[in-house]
Amino acid sequence: MDEASSHAAAKAAPVRAVAVSRVAPSVLREGQCGERVKLSFLDSLWVVLPPIQRVFLYQLGEDGGSGRSDDGFPAVVERLKRALADTLAHYLPLAGTLEYVMETGDAFVDCTNAGVAFVEAEGGMDVRRLAGDEAHDTLAFLSLVPELDARVLPAPVLSVQATRLSGGLAVGLSVHHAVADGRAVWRFMEAWSSASREGSPVTKVLGPPHYSRDVIHHPNADELAREMLKTVAPNLPKVRGQYDFSQRFLLARRTFYLGADEIRSLRRRIDDLASAEAGGDAPKPKPVSTFVALAALSWTAFVRSKGLAAGDDTYLAFLADLRSRLDPCVSEAYLGNCVRACLASCADAADLLGQAGILRAARAVQAAVAEMEAAPLSGTDKGWMQKLMRLPFQRLTNVAASPRFRAYEAADFGFGKPARVELVSMNHDGEMVLVGGRGDGEVQASVSINPAHMDAFKACILG
Repeated sequence: MDEASSHAAAKAAPVRAVAVSRVAPSVLREGQCGERVKLSFLDSLWVVLPPIQRVFLYQLGEDGGSGRSDDGFPAVVERLKRALADTLAHYLPLAGTLEYVMETGDAFVDCTNAGVAFVEAEGGMDVRRLAGDEAHDTLAFLSLVPELDARVLPAPVLSVQATRLSGGLAVGLSVHHAVADGRAVWRFMEAWSSASREGSPVTKVLGPPHYSRDVIHHPNADELAREMLKTVAPNLPKVRGQYDFSQRFLLARRTFYLGADEIRSLRRRIDDLASAEAGGDAPKPKPVSTFVALAALSWTAFVRSKGLAAGDDTYLAFLADLRSRLDPCVSEAYLGNCVRACLASCADAADLLGQAGILRAARAVQAAVAEMEAAPLSGTDKGWMQKLMRLPFQRLTNVAASPRFRAYEAADFGFGKPARVELVSMNHDGEMVLVGGRGDGEVQASVSINPAHMDAFKACILG
């Protein structure tokens, strides 16, 4: 947690830490002790960002347990810790320490003294209110995720917090993005919850992870990784990037739920606009995916709500998973970063307004996807990173995560699915985080934006 977030959390409704322990992997296989995992060029650029922080809220018995008399909060905590220890035995880099070697310019995860800080806490907030409100109680959410100070290396990779609340429980997670991308973190959550629910983090459906960076082929992989580190964090071991994240908790945050019927209707509307523009004799345009439709919707909503002027250039950034797009492919079990940034652009914000605006936005997103698929690794070099760093952030929309991430199914520890899952670490004025929702076919969209623009944005999304 950075300085600003620590200060904000301190002002939240009181949460009191009652114990801090260290959870080590339950078993270390031969060769794991003392293992080092060097960051790849796809990992290095994330060193400078604040940790990924998520909170999972559970409505349980009044004692913070699962509702059974023998399963109060202490028993739930022990269950979570045992399952975490078993899971870390497979996901070892998450239990390591991120370090930097000044002589070589390399960053790596040291697994010599593997272990994770586990905070047990108590808070007076009502979990039903936190889970039900459209607007985020940002200060409360901050108090429910653990500190992970990565301002100077070496730094821990993962920390966990379990907080007893009125009517339930919160599980908070802080993960350093340099070691795992979104898909890897969700796979870890599935394994941890499986270990708690079924007794093993490895099942027939969920195989063990692998984390050798050698599976990502590049002729200058090590040199590129060092170059990326110098670009984003030139003062290592002090992590001082070029971006100021101190104001991110002043943004308004709300969560909206889009049902399967609403999403089908949105996709159909965009496809119908494309067909009408193409004409009756033209080949049928490529249908838009759920992601493309929602990305286009969010982009046009941000443009409208922010009041961008005619002639303003505007951009939409998102991450694409490269696992299935590389040659050779990388399996879904890869524990690391295997994503690259994609950028959709529009030279004139006015083009994204009006009835056809959402079609133009969708086409720009599809073009960015096609460019990535044609050359998956072309957007991973220093030049591309410098291009992103020069963008006008006030006119940039960021769509994070994916509707394919089964956030609620992935976090069932045996006492039911969470009532709410939220990304606490939203960093940008104009960010939308998409995950699979609680209902079948539903998508959860969490938004971070200037408070003055939130009502207009909501009207664009739900109107």
